[in-house]
Parts: sequence; C-alpha cells; structure tokens
Amino acid sequence: MQTPDTDFGRSLRLVPHTVRRVGQDGTPQELMRTAAASGQDTAVRGNGRSCNTQTLTAGTLLDDRLPHHATATATEPRFVDSPAGEHLVEVPTGLTWLALEHWLAGHGRTVPVLPGYLDLTVGGTLSIGGFGLGSLRHGLQIDQVHRIELVDGHGRTHTCSRQENPELFRHALGGLGQVGHLTTAVLRTTARPAHTRVTRIPHTGLADLTAHLPRVAADPNAAGYFGMCDRQSWYSQISLTPEADESTLTTPVLTLPDYTDLLHGEVAGHLAPLLHTPTHANLWADYVLDETGLPAFTATLEHLLADSALAESLISLYFLIVRRPRPATPFVLAPVLEAPVQYGIGVFASAPLTDTPAITGTRRAQNRLLHACARTGGRPYLYGAHTLTQDLLHTFYGTPALTRLEELRTELALTRFNPRAFGGPRP
Repeated sequence: MQTPDTDFGRSLRLVPHTVRRVGQDGTPQELMRTAAASGQDTAVRGNGRSCNTQTLTAGTLLDDRLPHHATATATEPRFVDSPAGEHLVEVPTGLTWLALEHWLAGHGRTVPVLPGYLDLTVGGTLSIGGFGLGSLRHGLQIDQVHRIELVDGHGRTHTCSRQENPELFRHALGGLGQVGHLTTAVLRTTARPAHTRVTRIPHTGLADLTAHLPRVAADPNAAGYFGMCDRQSWYSQISLTPEADESTLTTPVLTLPDYTDLLHGEVAGHLAPLLHTPTHANLWADYVLDETGLPAFTATLEHLLADSALAESLISLYFLIVRRPRPATPFVLAPVLEAPVQYGIGVFASAPLTDTPAITGTRRAQNRLLHACARTGGRPYLYGAHTLTQDLLHTFYGTPALTRLEELRTELALTRFNPRAFGGPRP
C-alpha cells in the first residue's frame, strides 16, 4: 500500500486526520459507528489501487488489510456448508486474492474469476465489480458472490444476498462502498485445474483485435481470454477448455501449470515500476461496452491513440470478454450492461508528476473516452481516473437509482462515508 495520503493514481494527496486499523483498533462495527459520529468524512482502504483519490480522505481512514498470508483463525478463509451442494468459501475482505488462492490451492479449489494481478484485496475488487480471464464464461467476480456481510454507519451488520436484503446486495457489490463497509464475502469455488492449455493469436492493431472479440466470445473451445497491446505488439491470449481440439488451431498451444500464478508474476513484474516509483501519476481507466457500442468507442480510441498525448503516456491496452450467468443480478452501480456479452477495455497510462502537459492531455483523452462510453451505452469501472459530472452520473446510472442511493446512505448513516467514490463529486 502507498502511504495513506495517496493512492496508485498519485494525482492528489489527502492527509487523513485519523488512521484506524480494522481489527487492531476495534471491530468494524465499533470503528464505523465512531467514524460516523465524528462528523468527518470516512474512507475504507485496502491496498489503495484507486486512480482518482477514491480511497483517500482528510477524515478517518479505515485500513482494512490483512496479512499477506492468512494464518490466524479469525482471519483465514473457511469452507461453509451449502444446502445446494455448492463449494463455498467464506473470506475476510481484507485478504488479498493471492493469499486466498494459495489457501484454496491447498484444497484443490480456485475462484472462477480472478484478476490478472492478485495482490488486490477481495473487498477492493468486489466493491468495483472484478473482471478477469474467467469472465469469458463466468461473468464478474461479484457474480460469484453467494452472500456478504455489510456494516453501516450505525455499527449494524447486515447479511445480504439475492434473497436476504437484496437491495443492499445490489448496491454494495460494484458500488465502491456506498452502502457500507464490506467485511466478509462467501464465494463460489470450482475445482483447480492441474494445468491450462494456452494459445496466443497475434493482431495487426486495434481494429483487428476488436473484430476478433465476438469470434472468441462465440467459440466453445475458449475457456478464458484477455487481449493486449503492450506498445510492442497486439495479441489475444486464449485458454482452452479441456475438450478443445488443438488440431483445429493455427497457433502453437502451450500447456502451463499454475497459470494464474504465472500471469500474476508477469503482471507484477510489469507493474513494479508503477507501484514503487512515486514520480509518476497513473491515469488508468476501464470501460465496459456491448457489441453495439464497441465499434464507436474503439473508433474514438483509435483516433486518440494517433492524435493525442495518450499516445505518449500509454502503458498498455487491456481487453476482456464478459459473459454473465443467467439470470444475472442487476447490480445498481457495477460496470454491467443488459447485453449477454460485454467487452471490457482498459486504457492504462502513466506520466511524470512534473509533466503537467502530459497529465492534462492524458486526462483530456480519458474524458473523451468517458463521454464516448456514455454515448454508446457503456459504463465505467469506478476505480478509474474519471471526471464524473452530474450529467454523466445520471446518464450512466439513471436519476431514480441515484436518488434511491442517497436515501439509503441517509438511512444507514453513511452520508460522509466513501464520498469520493465517483472520483470526487457526490451525485
């Protein structure tokens, strides 16, 4: 985690008045009740991977991280019974996905959807939706959640699921802490494969890669997917189902053990300079489009890559395919659409903090992409470097949803809790 006065984006510094470690300085219930009574703004923070000050505050900061390796009984995962026979694991949300995966590996299990970089807290990614390779077949990480525990500003704990407190469930997951502090999640797991077969397809550029996305989405042999532009090459990387016939492929197939750990190591290596060099602002943003909106959005992106500061500050572009389970839960603020197949595009840029023109130009480009996302019926991923105006908020989420959100925040004593969730302004 960066120092508590900044985040991964490093675009602004806010020095918290008070830092409280959840568990060490009090229970979540005690800390939430005390923070609400203080009259100060409050934010919950895991590893601080927000890009636009969403996890910063000048008031009370609740540090929710757990040790990298969960050893204490109170902080380690545990399997729980399921009447439907599902393999469920209960997880404290301050644990990282890396620690959870190492624990699950010892039991031959894994989570169906994992981020490429695993040193993120479970609560952090569930609070913004969570995508990964497995999204091609299993949707978002929040689609794997069976139930959660949520603590409000009164210090009350709410157990939420699709059946119990369903309104809070729909607002909490993907809602960046707008209806309470997420403390525990019960997740579905699946059998951990001994190995994964992977093939990589080269592309000539953005148009070629994005034209390939619907074909991958419809391919029954594809189990997982990500696409990448790393400034040197464009490619799609596809993991295959156990039944896939390699003889039908024109690209080499590699058989890889511990595929998830391997990818995490590669991503961690690429991220290391950005994570540990405090001289750059990281202006990252992700957008979710359906098949109708994808061409117009990528046309805007193509133009910006050729004509703006984004071409110089760009680190990489990242592409995912999302097919949610049906019936899909209508999460209120998550980056989800009604289409059966959706596409995620990450635009990851970085510029020296001293290079004001580069930062300004990159922000201008990201703002054009945000408006393109709104015009094409998409949604942004809320951790990103977005400037969300009132008009954009109402375009993305609708006036009734935002009105109801404010009513819930008042009822739950959360009017000053995570107030920067939308990149600054409250709706």
